[in-house]
Amino acid sequence: MHNVELHRVETADGWILDGALWPATTAPCAPLDAFLLIHGTGSNFYASGVLETFARQAVAGGTSVLRINTRGHDGLCTIPTRQGSQPGGATHERIHDCVHDLTAWVDWLQSQGFRRVILVGHSMGGVKAVLSQAAAPHTAVAGIVGISPPRFSHARLLNHPRGMAFREEFNRARQFVDRGQPEQLLPVTQPLPFLATAAGYVEKYGPEDRYDYVPKLAQLPCPTLLILGGQTLQTSPAFGGLDTDIAAIAATCPNVQYQIVDGANINYAGCDHEPFLRTKNWWQTILPKTPN
Repeated sequence: MHNVELHRVETADGWILDGALWPATTAPCAPLDAFLLIHGTGSNFYASGVLETFARQAVAGGTSVLRINTRGHDGLCTIPTRQGSQPGGATHERIHDCVHDLTAWVDWLQSQGFRRVILVGHSMGGVKAVLSQAAAPHTAVAGIVGISPPRFSHARLLNHPRGMAFREEFNRARQFVDRGQPEQLLPVTQPLPFLATAAGYVEKYGPEDRYDYVPKLAQLPCPTLLILGGQTLQTSPAFGGLDTDIAAIAATCPNVQYQIVDGANINYAGCDHEPFLRTKNWWQTILPKTPN
């Protein structure tokens, strides 16, 4: 078992978050100091799965890893803040708060001497990585890797073969908001099963497409790699047509690259080693070309 160091940060708006640093014990094989790993919906910094595999591979290759919680960790939780405990987790999160969360963690890494950091986010974590750097780019972030980041596109969710279920759940959530019950808890199934507040569901998946990261890709100041699972592209409402849209951006934006892992599902079951291997090949090509 690799030794880890538990750490805690306070965000600019006063939320207190936990994480674990996995220090590398061998010399790095690329001009990179650390990976910052960002969990997906309902997960956390100590969950097993593709990010744990990524962390082990990275540390074995000589690069330190920081696995973190955002305020959207786990399904439903309470989080300490300057104002006392606040409801958090996937149920209560507002995705735009990722700017505060990720800035605090990158600041901490920088304070510890990690000057060149790659953000690696799985699922929702990939969305947060892109949106945070589009809104508030950090000088220490040398690159972004999104491992199957879903698209928040209202029209695409409606037009998917499972669109009727999404329409029903979205309309139900909007009715609660219109009746002045924004915090009503709703079990939803589209585009994935979780417990949401009515207002949170409307904000995430509304027609404004507030969190559609795809149009933001061309604005990013750093190299970005998106890794998509072939099975997920074929079956998930949140991924329909995503590869085509990203390919169009990559064709005119050299900073953006994407790769498809054939047969992979959202969790990369049976091939969870692939995201790190593809990231390694990418960063060894990209990072030496970026300024120090």
